[in-house]
Amino acid sequence: MFQRLGNLVARGWPVVLGSWCLLAVVLALSSPPWNQVTDHGQRSSLPPDTPSNRAQAFYDTAFPHHRLGSTIVVVLRRQGEPLRQEDKDFIALELEPALDDLLFTEQRAPTANGGERSTPPPAAVIDSIQSLNKKGAGPLFVSRDKQATVVVVELKTQFQNHDSWPTIEAIEGIVAKLRRDGKVPQGLEVSLTGSAYANRDVVLAERQSAADIEIWTVFLVIGLLFVIYRAPLVAIIPLATVFIAVQIAVSVLSLLAGSGLLTISEGLKIYITVLAYGAGVDYCLFLTARYREELDHGEVAKHGVANAIGKVGDALTASAATVIAGIGMMFFSDFDRYRQAGLGIPFALIIVLLCTLTFSAALLRLVGRAAFWPRRFPTHPVQDPHASADGPLGKLWRRDTVSLTWHFVGQALLKRPGAIWLASVLILLPFFAIAVWQYTRWDYGLGGNLPASARSVQGTTAIKEHFTPGMTGPVIVLLHQPKVEFRSAEGRETLGQFVERLKKGAEDLKIADIRSIATPAGITAAAKESEAELAKLNPSTQTELRERAVDHYVSDGGDLDGRVTRLDIVLTVDPLSGRALQHLGRLEEALRAELPPALAGAEVHVLGPTAGLRDLQNVTTRDLRRMEILVPLVVLLILIAVLRDVVVSLYLIVSVLFSYLVTLGMTIVVFWALDPAGFAGLDWKVPILLGTILVAVGEDYNIFLMTRVKEERVRHGPIHGVTAALIKTGGIISSCGVIMAGTFAALLAGSLLELKQLGFALAVGVLLDTMVVRPVLVPAFLIWMARRSSSDAAVVPHGAGAAPLQRHSV
Repeated sequence: MFQRLGNLVARGWPVVLGSWCLLAVVLALSSPPWNQVTDHGQRSSLPPDTPSNRAQAFYDTAFPHHRLGSTIVVVLRRQGEPLRQEDKDFIALELEPALDDLLFTEQRAPTANGGERSTPPPAAVIDSIQSLNKKGAGPLFVSRDKQATVVVVELKTQFQNHDSWPTIEAIEGIVAKLRRDGKVPQGLEVSLTGSAYANRDVVLAERQSAADIEIWTVFLVIGLLFVIYRAPLVAIIPLATVFIAVQIAVSVLSLLAGSGLLTISEGLKIYITVLAYGAGVDYCLFLTARYREELDHGEVAKHGVANAIGKVGDALTASAATVIAGIGMMFFSDFDRYRQAGLGIPFALIIVLLCTLTFSAALLRLVGRAAFWPRRFPTHPVQDPHASADGPLGKLWRRDTVSLTWHFVGQALLKRPGAIWLASVLILLPFFAIAVWQYTRWDYGLGGNLPASARSVQGTTAIKEHFTPGMTGPVIVLLHQPKVEFRSAEGRETLGQFVERLKKGAEDLKIADIRSIATPAGITAAAKESEAELAKLNPSTQTELRERAVDHYVSDGGDLDGRVTRLDIVLTVDPLSGRALQHLGRLEEALRAELPPALAGAEVHVLGPTAGLRDLQNVTTRDLRRMEILVPLVVLLILIAVLRDVVVSLYLIVSVLFSYLVTLGMTIVVFWALDPAGFAGLDWKVPILLGTILVAVGEDYNIFLMTRVKEERVRHGPIHGVTAALIKTGGIISSCGVIMAGTFAALLAGSLLELKQLGFALAVGVLLDTMVVRPVLVPAFLIWMARRSSSDAAVVPHGAGAAPLQRHSV
């Protein structure tokens, strides 16, 4: 089949080039921009049956007039001195009125077709604005040291929802204008934070990272190709091929997302770009290497291209299938972002494979022998340059330093395969042990993923210095007891008993404050000050504030009217941190254990940013366990189908899994060493993405090696065939590994910590696979097996012990 494809491409190369280029241009012009069709957080990435989603649905039913969402927090402080009266006047006369004006504005944003679409106006997104000027609760918004205060803008949207972005930008604009106009008092620091603001910073960092990574990927690949091959066109052809493939894949996905047929996220483009460039350049170079062999034999360009596709097509397709099928298993994840990756990345790799076998081959046909300029080739047929009286080395290794290196490796493996295998494993074993020991310690925090220069990080730092960080995202608790009317005096008294019980364990449960219908001002010292302030107000104002508290803390929806109450629990830790997740489970246990008799049997629902992150942790942990089974299993089945050897296929899977855990251990050690005090574990996305990609890509290279081993065993026997395959593929596979590692290293250009960790891990993992697993652990095992299966295998003459010839070859 691939020989026929090769003949077709060799004859019709102008049509092939023109068709791909035309398709890329048409799709680019007709598809909407990626950022306009990505999932902007309007729906949860978690399954509907997760506790936080069920709690959110219950809240919407119980409180239909009060949407529960996220926050934008304006932090105002003075360093080393209490706030001045001019600061308070600035908040009351300048900042708050400007924020109040947002309730009457509406913003419009352009659509993909050039028209306009309405984005939710601040009036539809903002639920309330709280500050020190709020009657009866003002003291709650001033720090204990009196040096800082906050203005909390409560939103109706969840913190992932991009509908809050116009409001965020409007508040940023207000603060910037007040600074320009000189309205901010001298020495008063103003910063922004909050769950919605932090998430916006993460998404913007992803976008910037995607642009930076794409640029660095191209430059790194170009540089590595020039250094390794020293031939300009060999560097340009793979890049042109992958560029066309990526543009087509991204355009198609954008069209499908714009039509509502699938959802895509901001970060998906990063992984498509990196994996497509890494794998695509490898595929192009394997095809180019075989084309070079044809030219070494004296073939003309037309026949060389056709024969190269015919000889390498099966191996390329089989190896690509391992990557496509392995990553495709992520489609069966519960977490929506993983499902998107399981669909989008394999689709892009399919386009890359098709472009390699057609577009790249057509470019080689176009430039002919000049592809390897300044190198020259014989113009008439010659014997196999790899075959000579010296055995499998021939003339090539004597003049090729790379092949000579792999010859020495092969000779060493022939002499002591077991000792070399054992020494290699023992050296890597400590990192393997570290990975196993730390395997469940992942960092699910959001704020720690951002660089220190991010605005939300600066605002959070200011809050931590003066307030409890949990105020930016309290834990919302809903109690449903049909037998209790929470508006009544008895209901408030019962809830007061519950709050008192929780208050006793506040320190152990990391509780800073509890606000409810029984304690609307909370349980802190500031609450007492607030109550004293309330006592000074006239009766009508007191009644109004009490009614407002009932409206906020007691349900008013249908059959649940008055039967559900809400508690806002402020933690002493950052609600988007790993520490908050650790304590949330203990808090839930305490909530159920401390219910007074009148509330016995009440339904308890927990929601808010911390609860959402906890569900994310549970869902993605299940997905990780699922991928630990599905990815190796599907790759194993492909290996068995290609190699027709169950034992070898199992060993290849085990060796790559060993490499994965060693890589994980190395990454843990490096990032712990960079920040021993602040290291909370690797980001939660690293293990599943690293494991899926490394297992798939590692077997990709193993297929290239093993198919060449089967071919070389026909001429050199079961043992020398292994070393001959190692010599002939060592240079190209190692070069491809270096290039792919360089491509993954481009992730280090991203500003998010998760990208740096993943980029480092993938680069190290690929190098470990191509420099240790594939050239040492795999050949050593094959030699050991061959010697074990035949007592005279060590002296099999060249040409004996032939294995059936496979069409797969490199």
